[in-house]
Amino acid sequence: MRKLLLSSCMLWLMACANDESDRILSKDSMQIIMWDMMKADELFIRKMVTDSNAVKNKEDVKLYETVFRIHKVTKDRFFESYRYYEAHPILFKEIIDSIDSKSNRERIDRYSGKRNKP
Repeated sequence: MRKLLLSSCMLWLMACANDESDRILSKDSMQIIMWDMMKADELFIRKMVTDSNAVKNKEDVKLYETVFRIHKVTKDRFFESYRYYEAHPILFKEIIDSIDSKSNRERIDRYSGKRNKP
């Protein structure tokens, strides 16, 4: 009886873990999407300087929707994943650290003349 109960609990835990992993974006995907969202924020801030209607026209929301569309992810799935990683600080820190490293590499490349050509 104990073995049956233990087996049932293990199966239930595995089922819950699999369900969660299907909904949550991978760390790599989150890093890429968050990087693009930061770039969208940067573009929006620059646009606000020249276009006083940018806030009223919700240009930032449009840019975010574009990022989600490019990465084929819904807003709900992204924010569910974001909340998951916020609740798991070690994993979230890994994502943030990788974004920071990418930013530093890009900055070094830009100022050393090694800028990637499109």
